[in-house]
Amino acid sequence: MTQFPNIPGADKLVEWFQGQPSFHDAEVLELHLDRARTSWLLIMTVYKPAVVRFTLEDVVGLELAEFSSQNVIAGLDLETKDDHFRLILYPCYGIAGFIEAKHIAVDVVPRA
Repeated sequence: MTQFPNIPGADKLVEWFQGQPSFHDAEVLELHLDRARTSWLLIMTVYKPAVVRFTLEDVVGLELAEFSSQNVIAGLDLETKDDHFRLILYPCYGIAGFIEAKHIAVDVVPRA
């Protein structure tokens, strides 16, 4: 993963992981897409147990495949593009692809 982009909440996420966040073998718990309002993606991490919420505003594109009853990703990247971000979900089992949005924020809720 490249350096995590400077988005709202990224500092808290990097602090929880004590460096670059790891989404290896993380599970996608929920994906909500709304064409006119806020969309979000909830992911439960394994390395440092937490539920990570990506809030997506102004979704401008996506390509997703293989959604199933369990959705484990091999990893996640968040890239900056010209006027938007691209959140990439790498395949392991289930969902894979990318979501592009003009605004992304992240929040992390540590789990014991």
